[in-house]
Amino acid sequence: MPRVSVVVPARNEEAYLGRCLDALLRQDPPPDEIIVVDNGSKDRTAEIAEQMGVWVVREPTPGVHHARQAGLKAARYEVVAQTDADTRVLPGWIAAIRRGFADPQTVATYGPIELDEDAPTLDRWLARHAFPLFLRLSALLGQPNASGANHAVRREAALAVGGYDRPFAEDVHLAKKLLRRGRVRYLPDQRVVTSGRRLAWGRWKMYGVHTKNVLARILGRPEDYGPDYFADRER
Repeated sequence: MPRVSVVVPARNEEAYLGRCLDALLRQDPPPDEIIVVDNGSKDRTAEIAEQMGVWVVREPTPGVHHARQAGLKAARYEVVAQTDADTRVLPGWIAAIRRGFADPQTVATYGPIELDEDAPTLDRWLARHAFPLFLRLSALLGQPNASGANHAVRREAALAVGGYDRPFAEDVHLAKKLLRRGRVRYLPDQRVVTSGRRLAWGRWKMYGVHTKNVLARILGRPEDYGPDYFADRER
C-alpha cells in the first residue's frame, strides 16, 4: 500500500486545529506524516500543531493555494492528502485513500463532505444526502469536484502539472489537470465532516456560487467567484 502524507493549511485556526489533528492522529492505519502549513498565523496555530507532535511548515505568503503548494512540496511520501483545519476526517479516511491509490493508474481521489453540528439541520441534510449525488453526477460528466477539505493526489503527478497554481478553486483545477495523467476517482468512503462557518456568508455563496461555476467549467466559460469570496483566506 502507498504511504500517505497529510497536509493541513492553516491561518489563524487555533479554535479548530486541535480537533482536526486529533481526528488524524486517531486514524487506523495512521498517516505516515502530518504537515500543518502555517500560512502567516497571528494566533497559536503553529504552537498547537507543535504541541501535538506534527510537522509545521511556514508559508508566509497569504493564500490557501500557496499553503497547499508548500505542503505538497514538503511532503515526503507518494500520496499527499489534504484537508482543512476546521474539518474532521472520519474513521477509515486514510484506509480509503490507501485502497484508492493501490491502483497505480490512480492519480487523485476525493470524497463527500458532511457538515458539523454548528450548521443548520437543512444544510446538514443536504450535505449528507444531496451532495454525494452531485459528486457522482459531476464525476460521470468528467468534472471531478474535488474539495480542498477532502482530496488526495499522487505527489509526482501533481507537481508535474504545476500543483495548486491559482487562488480560487485550486483543488478542482488540479483534479482536472490530473485527468490527463490517470484516474481521478470519487470514493464514497473517503468521508470528512467540516464546520458550518461558511454558511455565515449565506446560502447563495455556499451553494449558488459553486453551482454557477461548476456549470461554467462544464460549458468552458470563465468562472466568477466575485470580488470578496476568497478574501478571508488572505486576511
